[in-house]
This record gives sequence, structure tokens and C-alpha cells, in this order.
Amino acid sequence: MDNNKLMKEAGRYKKWFEAYSLNPFGYIINGRSYHYAVYHGKKPSDFKGYAIISLDNGPKSEYREAIFPLTLFSAASANIFNIAGPRSKALPEYFKDVIDTVEEHFSSDKAMLDGNRLFKEVMDLQIRFNRLYHEYEDYYDNKILVKRIITEKDIEYTLNILSELDLLQFRQGLLLEEMDEVFPDFFSNLSKEKAALSNQSQEFIRGMQSNKGILKKRLDAFDYERDIMQLPEEEQIERKKESTRKNAEKLIQDRERRLRGPAAK
Repeated sequence: MDNNKLMKEAGRYKKWFEAYSLNPFGYIINGRSYHYAVYHGKKPSDFKGYAIISLDNGPKSEYREAIFPLTLFSAASANIFNIAGPRSKALPEYFKDVIDTVEEHFSSDKAMLDGNRLFKEVMDLQIRFNRLYHEYEDYYDNKILVKRIITEKDIEYTLNILSELDLLQFRQGLLLEEMDEVFPDFFSNLSKEKAALSNQSQEFIRGMQSNKGILKKRLDAFDYERDIMQLPEEEQIERKKESTRKNAEKLIQDRERRLRGPAAK
């Protein structure tokens, strides 16, 4: 992957006052490598357009064929890093601190112990969530960024991880929704023993209390997950992957007029 030549090629389709970036991986079709360039304003979030570029002089049909896998992988991996990444900062130690405090100071309080049971379940899901996220982060850093090429196997793995992370977030949300009635008293009682909690755990609790509105919005966005939650987990993951593929197809359709370069109609 000749990054300088690719950046120069991507620059051919840049408009005045735009910035642009190049995804650090390509997709191979018939031995030719295709790459995804994004054009934006001063902020990367100010999307202006995109192009599929190559140094291999392939036919237009291959440029068009490369749109879907490059868009799908780019969107799915960005979702993992931008949404799941920040959530992985919630460490199990913060939960464990709360759980230990309840067991030590409220061992005869049934309501607190019931809340603690739910809290343990949330922690167990967070442990799985963090493990999956860091596995993918390691995979991306040490495989994708090393070989600089994505394959169907990489796309499938990324869709699996994204689907599992989404489902874990949804299940956490259901547990926290279940805790909603006991939250006020649970955390109010905990505050009386805050000396037993680390500063990080106290900050974590305050964050959970202040983010109830955000939690509701997140759960409202999980309508599809509610519809499939009775299915076996493997089938839920397959349904999620198919939904992600359909979302990528829609994104491509919505952005057709913003497509530049050889792949543009």
C-alpha cells in the first residue's frame, strides 16, 4: 500500500476548502486493491463526500463492487470504536467496589441485596463487553493495520463483534431498566457509606444517576433487539449482522450523489 500515491490519487477528487482522509486498508478484487477516501469540512464529522480509489486501473465495475465491502467494514469498525470504545472505560472494579460495600454494610437489607444481585449481573455483562472490545481492538491494531487489507473473513468477524457488543449493551440496559425503581434508594443508601467507596466508584455512581435520560434514549433505539430477544443468541447475532448489512446498503443509496471518482455513476 503506497500511502503517498493513494493520498495524491484521493486528492484529485477534493473540492476547494475540503480536507480528506484515507482509510488505512484496502479491499482486493481480481488482484487489484481498492481504497476508501472521505472528504469533509474543517471537522471530520462535516461529511462532504467519498470516493473509491485505486492505483491499479481496474474497470468501473470493480470500483462499484468495492463500495459495499469498504463501506460496510468502515461503518461497522467505526461503530465499535466510537460507541463501544467509551463504554469499555467502565471497569469491573467500579462495580465490584459497590457490590462489596453492599455485602459488608447492608447484609440484612433485602432491598439492597436485590439491587446488588442486579448490579452483579450488569457487571458480568460489562466484563464480557470489555473483553470483546479489547479483543477487537487488538485484532484491528495487529492484523488490519499490519496487513492493510481487509477480506470477507475480516468483515464477518467485525460484524460478529459489533452484533455481540450491541446485544450486551441492550441486555445491560434491560437490567438497569429493571433497577430503575430501586435506583434512588439503592444509591441513597450507598452514599451513607461513601467512605468505603473509591473516588472512581463514587464518580461512576454519579454518572449512572445522571445518565438515566441517556439510558432511556438508548433503550428506545433498541426496538429491533426487543423484537428478536426471544430468539437463541446465535440467531440474534445473525439477525443483527443482516440488519447491519441492510443499513450499509441504505447508507450507500443515501450517499450516491456524494460519491466521486471512477465509481460515481
